[in-house]
Amino acid sequence: MLVALAIGCSTQTQTVAKLDFPLPSRARYTVTDQQFEAAKTLLQQNFSADTNQLKTIISSPCICGPGLWYLLKDSPHFTVPPIAKGTSVIPLAGGGKQELPTALFQNETEAANFRAALAELLAINGTLTLRLPTELEFKTFWAVTPFDKISEPLIVAEGEHYNLIVEFAKGNPFWFDEVKNFHVKNH
Repeated sequence: MLVALAIGCSTQTQTVAKLDFPLPSRARYTVTDQQFEAAKTLLQQNFSADTNQLKTIISSPCICGPGLWYLLKDSPHFTVPPIAKGTSVIPLAGGGKQELPTALFQNETEAANFRAALAELLAINGTLTLRLPTELEFKTFWAVTPFDKISEPLIVAEGEHYNLIVEFAKGNPFWFDEVKNFHVKNH
C-alpha cells in the first residue's frame, strides 16, 4: 500500500510498514517504512542489557504494560514501587473482563529502576531480532493498549525467552510489554 505524503514543498511516496494480517476494525496503523527503519536502528543501537545505553532511549514518562510488569514487578529494583500503578481492563468474549496491572514511570528514579530491571531481563534473553509484530503479538498488545490509532513504530524485540513489544511516541520508546508468554485469558 502506498501513501503520498507532502513533506515541505516536495511530495514523496512512502510505503506503510505493512502488517501481514487484518487489523481489528478500530485499529489504524499508519507507520511508514522510513519511520519503522529509523526506530529499529535506534533500538539496535541502544536496546541492550547496558543501562547506560537504555538511558539514551528510556526516560520518564513511559509505560510498562501488564505482560512485562508481571515479569519485573518483583525485581529488587522496585523495592520502592512506582507511584502510578494502573490497571488495564480487557473486554473478553462473552461480555466478561480481565483486569491486569501496569506501571507508569513518571520520574527519573522510577525510569532508572525500570531500566535496571529491564537490563537484567535483556541480559538473559539472548540476541534480539527486531521486527514487526505477528498477528498474535499485535492482538496481545492491542488488548491492553488504550489507543486506536498507531502512528509511530511498533517493534518486537524477539529474544530467546521473551518477545518485548515497544511502541514509540514522539519519536521515542514509550510503551513496553512482553507478548510471547503473556496472553489474555479466553473465556
